[in-house]
Amino acid sequence: MDLESFASLFSGSPYKLLQQHRVCVLDALLAVNRQVLCLSAETPTTHSASSWIKERPRQLNGLEQAVIIRLNKPSFTSQPKTLPLDILQNQSHLAQQVFRLSERLAVRSLELPAEMIVPINRLTSQFGKTIYQFRKVITEQDQLQSVVFKKHQRHSLKRLHNSPIEAVERLRLTSQEIRNDVYQFENNIAPVDAALLCLILDDIIDLSFWMETMLEYQKL
Repeated sequence: MDLESFASLFSGSPYKLLQQHRVCVLDALLAVNRQVLCLSAETPTTHSASSWIKERPRQLNGLEQAVIIRLNKPSFTSQPKTLPLDILQNQSHLAQQVFRLSERLAVRSLELPAEMIVPINRLTSQFGKTIYQFRKVITEQDQLQSVVFKKHQRHSLKRLHNSPIEAVERLRLTSQEIRNDVYQFENNIAPVDAALLCLILDDIIDLSFWMETMLEYQKL
């Protein structure tokens, strides 16, 4: 049963709020993707975090508190609390990583040597593809979970999750490879730019971890 259908059975269910929280996180990923794309521009630019993404932490915090309050309310259905709390925690970690990456990207434009153009373009391309596939599988999983034929459901979910997990792993590998490139060309990169780029790459690596963890929870 999908989360929305399950939520409709219980007036005190936290799953509707969890879904709202998740949608906010997915939208924040789109916003940070626009910032990441600026790294590959021919003329180095920065894309400052929009007021929209800056307002998200407060909104997400409100939803988090609402989920916790809902879970703590007495219920005749004895709803399990562990799973929704784990899902909430994972979504919150992912959101925090998005905001941290957004802040890094807004600090300043990076001046990088010509040798870094191709690797950075590869990174921004892979980031965009990963975000697209990640959002797609998260938003479609509810529909697949409502399929009547359970065997078909399991096979569909497996196929649906393999693609984004592989994309997340490629993103992490690409980020790690470019981090090695930074050390290789560090004599041609200003120390402040090298340090900032490494922090951005570390944030993307951490982001990929939380994305992969969230995908694993969607299989449950």
